Amino acid sequence: MDEQALILRLQTGERQALEEIIQGYTHYLTAVAARALGPSPSREDLEEVVSDAFLALWRSRDQVEPGRSLRPFLAVIVRNLAYSKLRSRRETEEIPSHLPDSRPGPEELCEQQALHRHLRQLVEEMEEPDRTLFLRYYFQEEPLYQVANALGLKESTAKTRLARGRQRLKLALGGKGGSYVQSHS
Repeated sequence: MDEQALILRLQTGERQALEEIIQGYTHYLTAVAARALGPSPSREDLEEVVSDAFLALWRSRDQVEPGRSLRPFLAVIVRNLAYSKLRSRRETEEIPSHLPDSRPGPEELCEQQALHRHLRQLVEEMEEPDRTLFLRYYFQEEPLYQVANALGLKESTAKTRLARGRQRLKLALGGKGGSYVQSHS
């Protein structure tokens, strides 16, 4: 098939030219659509996207440039249609009426606050420079290099001190699992 002659015939509105393009490019466009639609597109989705692409080609036939290949032009149309189909599918998915509430309840909040207070107390009881290192790095979220520099430590030394301190805190908070059980006395 002489593609350039086919494009010129298409631009004049010759329906037979469109039929020949459909016959010549359906398999190629189906493969492009399958890649764009994801791992296992339905046959209906593939057929819809490909047929819509040919319809779009017919409607925009005056924009096809003679002298250029039709394959990339059609591939762009198919990919755009496939992406639009995916977007519209995501936008219309129903939201379940009963979503679980992931927010912590009052008991969990109390436990978290108690754990936070206990952790803060343990950090406050650390020896210097570990106390300042932990407070500035974890609680004030300062960059490690900045905290280490202010304390006159090498960054590698600061990392080591943090690792050892975390291990001590883990043990203080309940052993190897790190779970904290507050005694109610």
